[in-house]
Amino acid sequence: MKLCVNCDNPLEDESLYCNKCGDKQESSGTSEDTSENVINELPQDELPQDDLPKRKLLTPRTIIYGVALILFLAISAITVYFNTPEQKAKATIDNYLNALQHGEYVGGFKSGSFEDYANVLDYKYVNTRHGMSYDGKDILTFDLDSYNESEERFSSDLEEYLQKMKDLYLNDKNYTLIESNSEKLVIRDNKVGHSFSFLYDLQVTNELGSPIYKKVIFDVDNFSGEYKISYYFDK
Repeated sequence: MKLCVNCDNPLEDESLYCNKCGDKQESSGTSEDTSENVINELPQDELPQDDLPKRKLLTPRTIIYGVALILFLAISAITVYFNTPEQKAKATIDNYLNALQHGEYVGGFKSGSFEDYANVLDYKYVNTRHGMSYDGKDILTFDLDSYNESEERFSSDLEEYLQKMKDLYLNDKNYTLIESNSEKLVIRDNKVGHSFSFLYDLQVTNELGSPIYKKVIFDVDNFSGEYKISYYFDK
């Protein structure tokens, strides 16, 4: 039963017009539509289970694959990081200082001849000062212009300057003479690889055995095929 929209006269659900006032009635719709509307108005937690939206559940296999992928990516990133030229060069210094701490042989970490600290108590990497790559094709030219720019105060004239540069570079197997005359010296840099300069904080002992702190710069390169410390000096 329903009531007339105009005079509240009781009417059958199917009535289109009021039998008392004659006013047209609104359609009540089908019972199927009504039940559907009621269901749509219900909160999600009160819906029948068959009407709830279907949700995809993670299976154990999916979870395992996801974890494996994350681990693979993490391991790959770590491997790439520790295999960069800079990290390999830095590892050479760390291994050298660690060997000094334990009184072990350190000759395999050095390409240059320099004295080692007698007793390293502790060390800490501070920063990478610079890094360079070499392809064996760099050309070094020394002439009047370079003499005027940098070496005038160390040499009395151009001839002395060129001779100093020749003595400095041509005693090193990494350099090859291309041209030499009274006005110019041209040398090829044959080095292939990488070089880095690192700053470290070191705690060592002095002659009296007392702890002292030093800032030390290490130069490392792999021109011989593997990374070696070529020199170090206190900053």
